[in-house]
Amino acid sequence: MYKDIVQHISSCINCGKNKPSRRKPDGHLQSIKPPRGVWERLAMDYVGPVPESKSGNKYFLVLTDLFSKFVVTKPVPDNTSTTAARFLLYDVFMIYGVPLEIIADNGSHFTSALYESLIKLVGCCHIKTTPYNPQANGQCERHNATLVPNLIALSNHSRSNWDEKLLPTTYNYNTTRHDSTGYTPFELMFARSPRFMFDFISPPSVPLTTDTYRKTMQQFMEHTLLAARNSNLRHQLKAKQRYDSNRPNPQYYIGQNVIIRNRSLAMNKFSSKFIGSYTIVKQVNNKTYVVQSTKNNQQTRITVQDIRSI
Repeated sequence: MYKDIVQHISSCINCGKNKPSRRKPDGHLQSIKPPRGVWERLAMDYVGPVPESKSGNKYFLVLTDLFSKFVVTKPVPDNTSTTAARFLLYDVFMIYGVPLEIIADNGSHFTSALYESLIKLVGCCHIKTTPYNPQANGQCERHNATLVPNLIALSNHSRSNWDEKLLPTTYNYNTTRHDSTGYTPFELMFARSPRFMFDFISPPSVPLTTDTYRKTMQQFMEHTLLAARNSNLRHQLKAKQRYDSNRPNPQYYIGQNVIIRNRSLAMNKFSSKFIGSYTIVKQVNNKTYVVQSTKNNQQTRITVQDIRSI
């Protein structure tokens, strides 16, 4: 009798839709293989809205090189696709060159025809993250978590001058040693240490000949970048081990019926936490699946942390 009751409760779909989870979210960390060099793979994101500045800016764009950790930022008045495209064209591509890949979320500002046309025109690959999965663009999220508190600390009480403090905050970040590489982002990006305004105290460096400079750059490419790459890999492995520790990692099969987390904006305390049912129709990777509604056949890309078996 007891086993029958347990089985009945565990198979109750309404119970599954409303029962809160008291464990870590499902799914091990799906690590992306680190890039092999500078400016190969970038991550891009909007931050905001934040308090409007005296100049009318309510957002800022953050672009991160995932190898060197070098960050490019810009305060902007809105979060439209036009603003994102202009930032890429004039503040990134025409200054630092075109990367191989750019990771961005599925917001309309990064999926519009204008944005996609620019990416295609320059020959860059646009990698879209899975909705409601911030880990997919985790490095950008972590950099934002570092930049924002520093920006707040430097701004005035009304936060009306935060955009004036964005550039020095970004420079400070780029010239500070990064734990995951062992170097400053500036060093890896430009193959030299930054020269600060107070460095005039030091004697000027001896000019290098062309051959000497070439040898110095070759040594930098062979040793410094390799050391940074290995450090990145070790740091990523440790981060994955910490994240995966004592975390369930369920696997689902094609054709399995499931329910998915309710992400409706109209949710309240009496709304069901999960909705469905849905059917698993495709496995993208160990953490991501494509599910199809049994009601209208609409397909959704989703991670295991938002899936519950029935």
